Amino acid sequence: MEKTTYTEQEVVDILRGAIEDRAAWFCLLLKAAREMGYDADAIAEKAITTFGVNVGKTLGKVETPEDFLTALSAGIGGKAFENRMTERGGKVAKMENRYCPLVEAWKKLGCSREEIAKLCELAMFGDYGRIQNFPGLELELTKRIAYGDECCEFVVTKKCNSGCCK
Repeated sequence: MEKTTYTEQEVVDILRGAIEDRAAWFCLLLKAAREMGYDADAIAEKAITTFGVNVGKTLGKVETPEDFLTALSAGIGGKAFENRMTERGGKVAKMENRYCPLVEAWKKLGCSREEIAKLCELAMFGDYGRIQNFPGLELELTKRIAYGDECCEFVVTKKCNSGCCK
C-alpha cells in the first residue's frame, strides 16, 4: 500500500527532487540548443522572464519589499530553499536562501563552476520577472550559492519616486 501522509521534511525532499529534475532539464535543453546553433541564453532569458511575470501575477497584494519576499518564500517552496528573512523594514527587506536544489542538480550533472554561475544567472530571470509586476520595487542578488557564496541573498528595495524616500 502506498504511503498517504508525509512529514514536512519528506515533502521538502520530494519538492527538492522535482526542482532538481527541472534544473537538469533546463541545463540539458540549453546545451542542446547551443549545439544546434541557437542563442540559448536569449531564448532562456525571454522564456524564464515570461514565466516569472506570470507567476508574479499570482503573488497577491504586494506593496513593500517585505511583502514581496514573504510571498516569494511562502509555503513549502520556501522550505525547499531554506529561506529566512534577515531584514525587514519599510524601504528594504533581505532574505537568504541557504540551499539551492538547482545548483545541486547542476553539480550532479558535472557542470563547471562557470556553467553553474551562468545557469543561475539565467534561472534568476524568473525572480526578476516576478518583481516586474510591482514597479515600485527593485530586486538585487548580492550573494549567490552558484558563485561560491554560503547563501543567496535577495535584497528588495522600495524605489524612490518624487522624493518619497527623503
